[in-house]
Amino acid sequence: MAKKGKKKKFNYKRFFKFLLFLVCLILIIYYFSTRHIKSIVVKGNSLLSDETIIETAKIENYPRFLKPLSSTIEKRIKTLDLVKSVKVKKWFNYQVIIDIEEYKVLFKMRNTGEYVLSGGKRISDLDTIAPTLVNYVPEDILNKMVNKFDDLDNDVLDKVSEIEYSPTTYDSERFVLYMNDENMVYITLNKVKEFSKYNQIKTKLGNNKGILYLDSGNYFEIKE
Repeated sequence: MAKKGKKKKFNYKRFFKFLLFLVCLILIIYYFSTRHIKSIVVKGNSLLSDETIIETAKIENYPRFLKPLSSTIEKRIKTLDLVKSVKVKKWFNYQVIIDIEEYKVLFKMRNTGEYVLSGGKRISDLDTIAPTLVNYVPEDILNKMVNKFDDLDNDVLDKVSEIEYSPTTYDSERFVLYMNDENMVYITLNKVKEFSKYNQIKTKLGNNKGILYLDSGNYFEIKE
């Protein structure tokens, strides 16, 4: 004769523990879902204002903390032309941190009024000071120029007032840079790396004004 299996007792203690955990979880989710953002911190921006970034993200009215999602905020901010990348973090003190990386402004094209950014991106609606490219440059050389100038630090670019394309019969990639300190610099695109050391070169020149030749040889001609 087969033995009857023991009937398993319902574990009320375990059930109530699970129920209590579930209720606590629901209360925590409800609590956080009803809390609003308390502060917004924007970092890394210099061309875009905090207000523009926050309004584009659509969080200027300090909505509920859990909505919108960080990914949604990032997607909205990326629609701004000057934004190269963005990372949004939320902290449990109801703070939202927006970390922006902007495109670098390389120069402004006088003939079109467009600003050329790192990577070759061009925009018109911008209010900033940048070196001005004063004349026409063939597209293939312009693209190479963008790539080379992208490697320059902002503190070097900021010292350039105007850029003039000045090719010769033996060098189609020659430019002359008119500096804010009244110096002139001749460069060829293959020697832009030398120009990146302009701050160190300027220190050695002292108060002398003149023309720095970085296109063929490295020498400085003092103005009389």
